[in-house]
Amino acid sequence: MSDTLALLLAYDGAAFRGWQKQPGMQTVQGALEDSLRVLIGKRPTVHGASRTDAGVHASGQVASFRSGREPDLDRLQLPEAMRLVRWARAGPSFHARSSSIGKRYRYELRRFVPGAADWERARAAIEGLRGLPHLSGLSSPARDPKPAPPLEAWSLGDDGVLEVRAHAFRKHEIRNLAGHLGAVALGLAAPESLRELAARTRPWMGARAPADGLTLLEVLYPPELDPFR
Repeated sequence: MSDTLALLLAYDGAAFRGWQKQPGMQTVQGALEDSLRVLIGKRPTVHGASRTDAGVHASGQVASFRSGREPDLDRLQLPEAMRLVRWARAGPSFHARSSSIGKRYRYELRRFVPGAADWERARAAIEGLRGLPHLSGLSSPARDPKPAPPLEAWSLGDDGVLEVRAHAFRKHEIRNLAGHLGAVALGLAAPESLRELAARTRPWMGARAPADGLTLLEVLYPPELDPFR
């Protein structure tokens, strides 16, 4: 008999080459599995809710793994750039990635948008995405052929902080969105051009914002499955 354990994690993405473990590279998944091996005596397979890119931060990443005994996770020693916010025993059917029904991200556009910016123009651009059945044109080429679903909620303040929520996001989608919003805010692209690009079926052809402005804020689950409720 094994338990499913859920971990709520925060990390500084600058210290890692993304989430997914890769030989010879410091990744979030790899470092987490190494730390768990020291604690429980064997290396578990850890599943993450989001495969964040190299340089992307998290304050609400969720990971899950199965263990034959419940380890004392309060004693888990993680790298300095990673922190265990909370942990909980989850239901047997819980899976950090496949059980998710949504994610919320923040992008700080001031990381790459210099000087004066017209955020009202940028808000008009993202408002133009309403009504689109998918946002396939915002995704970079990837193995996953599924189109990006529409945004469920968004906000963009005069401080240049963008927050978005959706059922799922595809490769580089938020960084591509932020890159074009920055161009619109600086007057380098028309607000209506974002809708035209997003509605295309071919991959993204525009600007991509740097990874270090992006943070995974929250992973959403159905109430009956959410281990942190």
